Amino acid sequence: MVEKRKPFVVAEGGSGAGKTTAIEGIKKELSDWKFFREPGGSEFGEAMREAVQQHKDWEIDPLASVLAYSASRANLINTQVVPVLEGYVPANGVFLDRYWFSTYAYQGGGEGVDREIILAVSKMATRGLLPDLVLHYDLVPELAVARKSKCSDIDRYDMKELEFHRKARDGYLELSVMFPDFWRVIDSSQSKEKVLLDSLMTLREFGMV
Repeated sequence: MVEKRKPFVVAEGGSGAGKTTAIEGIKKELSDWKFFREPGGSEFGEAMREAVQQHKDWEIDPLASVLAYSASRANLINTQVVPVLEGYVPANGVFLDRYWFSTYAYQGGGEGVDREIILAVSKMATRGLLPDLVLHYDLVPELAVARKSKCSDIDRYDMKELEFHRKARDGYLELSVMFPDFWRVIDSSQSKEKVLLDSLMTLREFGMV
């Protein structure tokens, strides 16, 4: 094991906040990093993603979603992320599109699952691994939902009512208070160029680029 682990960055944000667009720009600057998405990042994880998010006609209990996402997350962290962070897989760092913070915001905030359960299960699934930096792309739900409605990749959570997205945003803002040392909020109401610029400036602040 190397003495110091490789850097670990997470992007978070509600549906339609512009997170995915920003990540595409960041990839050009961090071309020697490993990028993964949640849920997913492995064949098992992608299967869990398909089951929970894409089968819009299935009845899925919110706690079942928490456990499914946590199972996907445990597999991703143990088989993909940790080997990079510990230097066994060549790369300069790991950039993750969502982490357990999304579960806290969506299932804890939006769907009302007990947050203490989410925190406990998430800690177990990730072995307590926390990122060095979170880039939180924040946008008021009214604008975010309007943006997302124009996209083709709509999942079961994108289709939720506005109040769900408001509660999910509140969950994210709670997390920003819980983790002030590494949590940074990016104003996604700006142009996509300015959002990317703010993202890169924050990565530089933390010594990532």
